This record gives sequence, C-alpha cells and structure tokens, in this order.
Amino acid sequence: MTQKTFLGAVQVSLDMINDVMFLCESRTKPTYFTRQGENNKLPFVHLVWFCLSFVRKTLQLELHDFFHQLRPGETSISKQGFSQARQKLSPTAFIKLNDEVMTWFYADGIPNTFHGYRLLAIDGTVLQLNNVPALREAFGAAGNDKRTYPRAYAAVLYDLENKLTLASVITRYSTPERTVAIDLLEKLNQFAPQKELILFDRGYPSRGMFRYLTTHDHHFLMRCPRQAMQEINQSIQPDQWIELTDEEGSMSLRVLRFWLDSGQEEILVTNLLETEFDRAFFQELYFKRWGIEGYYRELKSTLQLENVTGATSIAVKQDFYAAVYLTNMAALIKHEANEWIQQEHQGKQLTYTYQVNANLLIGCLKSYLLRILLASTPGEQEAIFQQMITEVIRQKIPIRPGRKCGRPLKKWVNKHPYNRKRCL
Repeated sequence: MTQKTFLGAVQVSLDMINDVMFLCESRTKPTYFTRQGENNKLPFVHLVWFCLSFVRKTLQLELHDFFHQLRPGETSISKQGFSQARQKLSPTAFIKLNDEVMTWFYADGIPNTFHGYRLLAIDGTVLQLNNVPALREAFGAAGNDKRTYPRAYAAVLYDLENKLTLASVITRYSTPERTVAIDLLEKLNQFAPQKELILFDRGYPSRGMFRYLTTHDHHFLMRCPRQAMQEINQSIQPDQWIELTDEEGSMSLRVLRFWLDSGQEEILVTNLLETEFDRAFFQELYFKRWGIEGYYRELKSTLQLENVTGATSIAVKQDFYAAVYLTNMAALIKHEANEWIQQEHQGKQLTYTYQVNANLLIGCLKSYLLRILLASTPGEQEAIFQQMITEVIRQKIPIRPGRKCGRPLKKWVNKHPYNRKRCL
C-alpha cells in the first residue's frame, strides 16, 4: 500500500480548492465569487485558506497576520469585510474538503487496522456557544429558569487506529444522538468498502439502534447501562447469547459482563462471534474507545473549538468543519513524525518510547501551513515541511505506560493547568 503523506494531502486539498467546480458548489448564491481582479482583496481561495489558519486570536490581528504572509506590505481587510465575505462561503466546503482527503487516504486500503478491522468509534459532545439570539435560534439552548445558554450538539465518526475523522456533524442541541449516529454511518458508503468494527458508549443502546446495525451488517461493541432492556437484564452469565426482539422479529446478540476495579459492573453487547474474539479480549477492545475522548479534548482544548469566530450559524459551522479537517491534517503529520522518531531510536536502549507533542504540533502547523500552501514549487513545499517536522521531532515527549491522574474535586480549582497551555 502506498504511504499517504501530509504533503500528499496538501496537494489533494490544493487541487480541490483551485477547482472552479468546487467554488461553484461551495458558494451560498450563484452570483458570489464571480468578480476577479485586484479590487477583490479576499477571493474564494484566500477566504478558504484564512478559515483554515486556526483563527483564534482577535479577528483583526489574525487578518493582519494572514495578509502579511499573503501579500507583505498590503493593508488587510477589516473584520467587518471578512464577516460579510464568509457569509458567501457554505460550510459544506470544508466537509467536501475533508471527504476528498479521506477518500484519497483510504483509496488503497487502511494503513492501521485492528485484527483486520477498521476500528471506528462514534460519540458526541455538547458545545457552548456565544450567547446571542441568532445562535439560540439556530442551535437551541439549555439551562434553568434563571439563565439559558446557546448550545450545539456535535458528533464524529472516528478511526481509532489511524487517528482520523471520517465524518462529522454539528446540529441542534436537542437532536437525538442515535439519529446523528445513523447519519454518520450512512457516510461510510462513500468510502472504499472495508470490514469495520464500531464502538459505542452507553448512550446509544436501543432496539432500533441494534436493528439498524444488524440489518446493515455492521460489527459493533456497545456498552449498556444497567436495566437497559429486559432481555439484557435477564442474561446473568459472564458471556451469553440472547434473542432481542422488536416489531421486525428477533436479533441474536452477545452479552458480556465484567467487574471493573472501581467495583462497578460493565455490560457490553456485541455481534462478534466467540471464534473471533474470546471474552477476555473485550475489555481491552472497549478501552480503545477512549481514543475518541482524547480527540474531543484536542478539539475543545487544544483547538479551542468553542472559541468561535462569529455570531452566526454559518460562522459556527465553518469553524467546526474547518477544525475537523485541520485535526486530520495534524494527524497525518503526527504519523510521519512518529515514524521518524521510531527510526531515530531504533536499536537504542531507552527507558521510554517517545512520540510527538500534539500541542506543539498544532502550534507549528498554524505557523507553517500557509507558507506550505503559498509555496510555488513542490521542492519549496518539501523544504518548508522539513523545517516544520524537524522542529516538531526535536520537542518529542515520552510515553509513560499506566500513568493516571486523579480528577480534581472541582473544575474551577485549577482553571489554567500547567500541562494544558494554549498553542493558538
């Protein structure tokens, strides 16, 4: 299988961004982005690039920095001008851009699998938005009798072994998570057919969800809460097959029970056979689902996803889908950098295995991405990339197996922890 590199993804992205058909499909009206020439200070391509430049500081300062790299000495547009321009750009542009890169990445197969499966996880998160009427109307709100806040619901379909997001969605806060999960699974059809294994947490079990997964031949492992369904409650063996019934008939499912170190009982439901995975294997398998929790930490903490750059629905969606695309690009760099680290340490007797500092990587990507996009030749792109990856590798960090950190008693005890400093 051909190795897929960050610069390969950059070229795929550039080809798409510069395609006139992509422009036509990504504008909110057919009359937008038709004017060419020097008077147009923020054409379509540059608008997309700016949205992909990790905009988190004061908007006017980010615009100044962007134009300084783009056209040194030229005055940048105002933040009001950018806000008007972005209303012409559909958020679907970043969905299509991510789809194109993911289709390219999986075209020749899957680099990292789990016992032959593409190991996926689906989970959602709540995003707290700026408290403005437009966002309340677009996404809904939650709170109490005295105070409410605009909130959105976001979910992703995440490849746990390759650290990539295949599909994502941001929608109204009240949207049922199972409905969103099915919409994400439908997107699997656009990628090359693969053997998948999907992990779910305990918010997803229902007869309808089990029916959908079995009908569509999806292999899955799902945690169930206690007292979830009668048939599951009545299965008292550590490893037992049951018949779960609904209006369409019955489904054969396997129920596994484990006692955790905390003293709680963990109940897992799957359609995987004993001949493929024995009982002892499933706790290790379900633990891999925590990879998606780490992904949300990266989105919300490192990339500051809730620090949106506008007070409109379009701005929030643009920020979200652009962030998903950027995390995938960062993951591709991380793959390459970690391979370099492994080769560098090969044959050495080291106490720990080392990996990339993800926080530093994001900061470097912000500094170098526009320079790579502006490079006039592949050789110039490669030279800039080498500078970036050398800097990333030099700041590698050790992996300490079994390391655990207890949860703080109150979230506000340490609002700015020393080990989560901002990179943007």
